[in-house]
Amino acid sequence: MTHRTRRRGLLAAAALTFACQKDPPARPAPPARVDAGSPAATPGPLPAPPGNALMVFRGAGLRKLVTLVAPGVPTRVALGQAVPGLTPGIGEHGVDLDPDAPFAAILAPRDPDGAPGQLGLTVAWPLRPGMEIAQNAQAGRGYREVSAGLWEPTATEGDAGAGGPCWVARKPPTGWAMVCGPRETLREMAGWLVRAAATAPEGDSALDVTVQPAPARRTLERQLALLEAQDPRRNDAGTNRERVAEYDAVHRSAQNTKQLIDDLSRLHGSLSIGEDDYRLTAEAEFTNATGSSTRALVASARADQRPFELLRRLPAAASSYFVTAFDTAALAPLIAADEDDPRVLQLLGPEMVRFQRGLRELTGFRRSGYRAMGFFSEDGGARMEVVRVGDARGAIAELRRLVNAVPRTPRPSGANPGDYFAILPTPGMPEGSIRLRLGPDPARLPPNVPAEVRRNYQRSVLLVPDGEVLVLIDALDPVARYTAAQSGDRLAISESDAGVSRTAALVHLSPAAVVALLGAPPSDALSNTDPLHATLTSERVGDNGARFHLDARAPIASVNQVRDFVAALQAQQARMMEQARQAQEQAQQAARRATQQRAGSANGAPSGIRLPDPPNFQLQRPGQ
Repeated sequence: MTHRTRRRGLLAAAALTFACQKDPPARPAPPARVDAGSPAATPGPLPAPPGNALMVFRGAGLRKLVTLVAPGVPTRVALGQAVPGLTPGIGEHGVDLDPDAPFAAILAPRDPDGAPGQLGLTVAWPLRPGMEIAQNAQAGRGYREVSAGLWEPTATEGDAGAGGPCWVARKPPTGWAMVCGPRETLREMAGWLVRAAATAPEGDSALDVTVQPAPARRTLERQLALLEAQDPRRNDAGTNRERVAEYDAVHRSAQNTKQLIDDLSRLHGSLSIGEDDYRLTAEAEFTNATGSSTRALVASARADQRPFELLRRLPAAASSYFVTAFDTAALAPLIAADEDDPRVLQLLGPEMVRFQRGLRELTGFRRSGYRAMGFFSEDGGARMEVVRVGDARGAIAELRRLVNAVPRTPRPSGANPGDYFAILPTPGMPEGSIRLRLGPDPARLPPNVPAEVRRNYQRSVLLVPDGEVLVLIDALDPVARYTAAQSGDRLAISESDAGVSRTAALVHLSPAAVVALLGAPPSDALSNTDPLHATLTSERVGDNGARFHLDARAPIASVNQVRDFVAALQAQQARMMEQARQAQEQAQQAARRATQQRAGSANGAPSGIRLPDPPNFQLQRPGQ
């Protein structure tokens, strides 16, 4: 039961600001047609976005987003580094952007006719007052006016090749903007984007995102057809099982996405950033479930109060908790299949693989979505789940059968499965209970293992049947924790949380609990700051539809804790992977030297003399 953690970080570096060179006056050119209208026109109500826009982004200012993704980095430096990666045509002008003015962006197919291909991002970036590039455009130096308040660069000005050029626009009623994006879509998008960037979105949110289902359907349909034309079964590559399996996984994901978009009638999300917390709201509506994936999602919209009874069975000491009032087993078509690790099969044999598979099927979210989970801060962190599984005793008995089938003797690979798990005693527990250590014996760990790692290996998992309910406890001493939970006070949930009939999920998680859900080991580096709190509500729409609404609040300090911890964990994993790669290279080099020495001795050459190995031109990481 391990999970991989993934985190994408933003590397900040010093940005050099270059003075803009003045171009020689350009010869007058006739105005070009602008499909989206003139941005300098009277603002009025914002019209509908262009018809091929898949996603529309609007924001009140870039400064708050920079603070979210790159805390501590100067805003101008971060923009100068990140913006050219989104719209390469902006070049060195990324540092000239106004971080406190509204902006707007559109994601759309690059091909004018909407054919399948690469998507392109077109953005109206706000300029700080007094920028020379705006003066150049207004004076006709390197730009020509294509409509009132909109200037297109001449053939060589501001063009980043495949990245597309940047136009300059006057924002109504005041201000300037650079509109950057693929040249295939920029002409159509420019006028609308400048008008959209004239005002902040409703609620002054930091980021507002809207998905347009109709153009998304057309794009996904064509992309799916293009993918199916590359099915490896159509040619000799169909005999390659790995390629076929990889294609099937990608095709299943594309089909699921297309089914959801086909039935989607509305999807909108908004992120607000206050002084102390973030707030995320989102709403999705499906009015007619025609595909199997959408039907599964709509079926899960049946809010049920029984899971909240499971939540009330948790001890009052649970500092963090969550509950799902919908059955995620119905969402199986939307979830990627759990794949067996081929390394486990090779090293530890098929019995170990079947045991791991049975454990996932019993305890994973696929088995049943009706569950409540609580987290405890003491004793290095502990987790308790109460899951509705039907015949809990029979399910644990089947797991015990799989455990007992695993041999405790070395395999042909030399590895012994018995070194990686053990069945531990369960004194005083109800009949049918089982306790497992899912890792090496901590007593056999090397003495230099850090105390935090050693403590993590001392944890074990206790599974206790209780009629139709399975109780799972992951802790240093799960037996003692289960015993204490039977006699202590229970978690009290207010009617405002559990009494709402439309509540489909309730989340109340501290940073330590969030990290535990990501599969990372408990750490003392995470303090018990204010938790993230979120509710997901659902309701049926018509005979075959559903509407979902998410409202989540997260303290900024807590989000920063989780982000920093995950980034540090990823850096540690990268170092370990690099060390393993270097060790493998050294072993291969030693094997080659041994082979060369044997060959030299066989040819009569002195065994102690050999040519040096070829140089390794790979740079080493600092400190290694």
